[in-house]
Amino acid sequence: MNILLPTDFSENSKNAAAYAMEFFREVPCTLHLLHVIPAHAEKAGSGSAISQEIQEKFDKLLEHLEVIKTNQNHHFTISCKTNYLIEAVRQQVMEKNIDLILMGTKGSTNKEGVVIGKNTSDVMMKVKCPVLAISANAIYKEHKEILFPTDYKIQYNDKMLGTLRNLTSLSKASVKILELFNSEKEPSEEQIANRLFLQNCFSPKTPSLQTYYATKVPDTARLFVANKNVDMIVMVAKNLNICQKLLKNRQNNQIPFINQLPLLVLHG
Repeated sequence: MNILLPTDFSENSKNAAAYAMEFFREVPCTLHLLHVIPAHAEKAGSGSAISQEIQEKFDKLLEHLEVIKTNQNHHFTISCKTNYLIEAVRQQVMEKNIDLILMGTKGSTNKEGVVIGKNTSDVMMKVKCPVLAISANAIYKEHKEILFPTDYKIQYNDKMLGTLRNLTSLSKASVKILELFNSEKEPSEEQIANRLFLQNCFSPKTPSLQTYYATKVPDTARLFVANKNVDMIVMVAKNLNICQKLLKNRQNNQIPFINQLPLLVLHG
C-alpha cells in the first residue's frame, strides 16, 4: 500500500504520520513523506533538491517514526518540492501510485480555532484521491463505528467506496449512514435508489440508518449526542459542502467532533 503524507513538520502532521503507522500496523506499506515549499509562478515545479535545514527536519521525523514503528514492512521515502501544493500532491499521487493521502487537519501556519486548514481543505476538494485527515488531538483507538453523512444526491460507485470498505475490513468497524434531508418531500426516487446502492455495497453487513431533517432539528447537539461512540467521519468530496452546512455547530460554526475524530474524504 502506498500512503502519501504531506508534512510541514508541525506536531499535527507528525501525529498524522504516527496515526497512519498504527492504523495500518498489520499492512505492508510505504509512507511517502512530502514537504512542499510554496513557489511563485515562475519557480513552480522547479527542482527537488533538499536543503540541509529541511533534511535535518526529515531526519528528526524519520528517527521518530523508526522508533515507534511496529511493522518491519513499513518503509519511508522523502521528497521536497518547490511547487504549488496541489500540483505537487497530484504529481506524487501519479508517480507513486498513491492509494491514500493522510495529513493533519491543519498545519503550523493556521490560526487558533481553525478546524480544517486551507491546505488540507484544498487537497480534500481538488486532488482525486481519498484523503484521511487527522487532528492534533486525535489519539488512535480501534474503530468500532464509522459515521457516513450523505444527502443521497450523488451517484456512488465501487471506486468511490472501495477505500471505505477496505478500512472497515481492516478495523472490523460498522458503518452508520446519517441521512441528511432538507425537507419532508425527501427522499426522492433518485435518493432512494442511491440509498439502496449504498446499502448494498456493504452487504451482507448492512449499515444502520439515522435520519436527520434540517427543518426539524435546528440544534445539531442532540444529533451528535446520539453518535458519541463514533470513531471516524466519512464524507464524499462532492457532498462535503452540504454536509458541512447541515452539520455545523451553530455556536462556533465548526463541524462537531472534527477536532477529535479522523475525517475520511472519498472521491469518485
